[in-house]
Amino acid sequence: MTTSKLEQATIETATDLKSIAQSPPVRNLSRLSLPEIEAVVDVTSQIIPAGNIPGMILSGLTRLGSQRLPQQTVQKHVTALFSALDFLFDQVTSSAILVAPAAVIWGYQNLLKLAGKDPESAFPDGIWQFYVDYALREDTARHVIETHGFDTLLQQHGIHLTELDRLTAWAMAAISIIHQYDGLLEIEWRERTCTSILRALAQSHPELAQYTNLYREWEIQRPYRRGAEAAGYDYPDYRRIKFEHFLQETTRGLPDDLRNEWQRRMREAERDLPAYQRQMSILAYLEPGQYGEMHVPYNFEQASIGIILRGNYYLLPVCAPGSDRPINAETVRAQIASLLTLPGAQPAPLAELARIKRSALPALFRKLSPSVTQELARLRFAPIIINADTRPANLPLTELRQAERGIGSHALTIFQTDSTAVFDQSHIFFDGILGAALAEIITNEALSWAVYLNTLPATRPAIQRLFSTLAFPLTPADREQIRSAPRVTAESGAESDKINLRACLNLRHYFKQRNDSLKLTVNDLLVLYRAMHAAKYQPSPELETKLKKLASDRATRAMAEQIKTAIDESRRQNPSMLIPMDASRHSPRDRLYPLSMEVPLAELDLLSLHERAIKTLNAYEGYKGERPALYAQFDEAQRTYLAALAGFGAIFDKLKEIAIQGESASVGAIKALAHIPPPLQRLLDQIPGRFELLNNVIKGREVFSNVGAVVPSSTLRRFVTAKDDNEQKQLVWGVITDADGVMRISLRDFRPHVAALQAIGRADLAHEITQDYLDSYVKGFNNYIFDLHRITLASRKTKPDR
Repeated sequence: MTTSKLEQATIETATDLKSIAQSPPVRNLSRLSLPEIEAVVDVTSQIIPAGNIPGMILSGLTRLGSQRLPQQTVQKHVTALFSALDFLFDQVTSSAILVAPAAVIWGYQNLLKLAGKDPESAFPDGIWQFYVDYALREDTARHVIETHGFDTLLQQHGIHLTELDRLTAWAMAAISIIHQYDGLLEIEWRERTCTSILRALAQSHPELAQYTNLYREWEIQRPYRRGAEAAGYDYPDYRRIKFEHFLQETTRGLPDDLRNEWQRRMREAERDLPAYQRQMSILAYLEPGQYGEMHVPYNFEQASIGIILRGNYYLLPVCAPGSDRPINAETVRAQIASLLTLPGAQPAPLAELARIKRSALPALFRKLSPSVTQELARLRFAPIIINADTRPANLPLTELRQAERGIGSHALTIFQTDSTAVFDQSHIFFDGILGAALAEIITNEALSWAVYLNTLPATRPAIQRLFSTLAFPLTPADREQIRSAPRVTAESGAESDKINLRACLNLRHYFKQRNDSLKLTVNDLLVLYRAMHAAKYQPSPELETKLKKLASDRATRAMAEQIKTAIDESRRQNPSMLIPMDASRHSPRDRLYPLSMEVPLAELDLLSLHERAIKTLNAYEGYKGERPALYAQFDEAQRTYLAALAGFGAIFDKLKEIAIQGESASVGAIKALAHIPPPLQRLLDQIPGRFELLNNVIKGREVFSNVGAVVPSSTLRRFVTAKDDNEQKQLVWGVITDADGVMRISLRDFRPHVAALQAIGRADLAHEITQDYLDSYVKGFNNYIFDLHRITLASRKTKPDR
């Protein structure tokens, strides 16, 4: 029944769309050939089987003379597609199906192509920015980063802050960043754009190859705090000066003609800077709609920082009274001293609201008491909220963030632990790399303020209060409405720091000694083994015992069987991983490009090749007699396996190149490499000619995000990445390597059993299942690296013949 109705809707969409797409008006406007039109119609009708709505939109697009579409028109069209698909799925299923935003937006892009419109002109802030407003709205779409620098450096210098000065330091850091954010965005944009233009120029001049990695050189030495000589500068100005000095030193040998061209292109590019600052500004709140978020900007005079203390919310303005200048530290200190004298009140209940689906909030707000919604409206003007209620630092980040944190309409919440600071960031405002950098910058600002505040004499509480208290007097009816509202997908989290990174780095060195074509990065190896782990995972004996106990209880027997079935089925599925790639170096407004990666385990027979290489190596090393024949068998297995790994690395490298550039480069160079096995030659044909950003979002079923190794001066420690609102994304991996060379991996688990176990009060077992899965991956990865060491280093000299 369901299938036939969907098929019927698809056919109706295709028929209607084809009749319009092949009409003379569209044929005259479209830049596509007739076969291309038919192909686009076919794929569009399958992506958005929305009856006659796509055809109506296409017809309307042909009547718009301009190439650049008004944003209101684009949003109106996309909303119409969402509504039509919602109606269809309500008709063909007994329960609501989440309409994938990536599919809708991708389908709309195809309609733009049919109408001869430039898809990029319809999305002036880039596809990714448009996408996140529709698809990374929920509480699960926030990523989390932790720093330890504030407490570590204060302790090293023997500075012991009072509660007053600690909170004042963080409040001043937040206020400073809000006022400096436009300047921070400018220098972020300038660093990327300036080096990107120079890299493009250098690519056409082989003698200037040293400039192709200029951004990475700057990234290594870029300051995240003001130096001792910078008392008269704010952080963005200080960083700008440092960057200008860096450019002067590194481009001394640049020919005058290229320097002039470089500067000319920069002047042209600077016209895009104000739009980028508007796009990325945190002086805006998110207004939730049924399908997406609307950014509502506001000015400094309206802005406050939110402070959560003893479970209550307070607002402190970021500007001095009657001006748009930052409020000074002495005033803030006196205000917070006054705040700390307030008696405790009933803690706020907003944590429950944070877990409600954003699409349900407009209807919920209409049902809540006016006094509650008025207070929620005031909270929207706090782009940064500081939760000053200290929590233990040993909690997983996914658990630590489950305290009061606003309701998700703002950019950033900062949590205090007993030894770290934790930054909970909206993906609509920040990507992982920008968010990590911002966490380090705010930490250093707070540290600077702490040192200054420690020199001041004691202060008295302010008599005239500038801060205001938010109260959320929920009635029983309000609480019932909140309880019955739809929730985001339940999750459990796990973390590990047991990866043997030193062994990985040694292996890469051995790879290079063995063959220059073996260029797998540490992240390549992590992704490769994720596919192997999925195929081989077995629960630990301890977890098996607990699952058997769950199965022995009649009330939970069916659930235990479902968990077992899901584990068994996961071994038969090669995970499709969505890997975020930093696009900002190529185009700051594009933010990131998602790369969808399926490791070609079956095509390359990687599991069997690995097992055969180990088996023949063990046979060779373990035999006591004459061994030439055994070595010959291992040598053949070794060569075949390492060639397959080299081929996988080359393909992965090319896919990353495509992702970072946003479009395909020629694959001819790869096809010419002799070491790539035939199965990989065939895979090359599947690399798209144009990088389909949203297609990759649709295909990825897991997220694997690695923010890389931090710079030596960094105090970043842990990282948890975001998940889009698509329920198909069930496992979300986050990786960071700290300044001490410790790699930390986090795993967010959204598999169906998590919600089922939490519903019966067994969140502990859900966590143990997630932790067991992560521990199994880490242990297996370390063993895999050890095996690769043995395989790579083994030679005829491993043991003398006897």
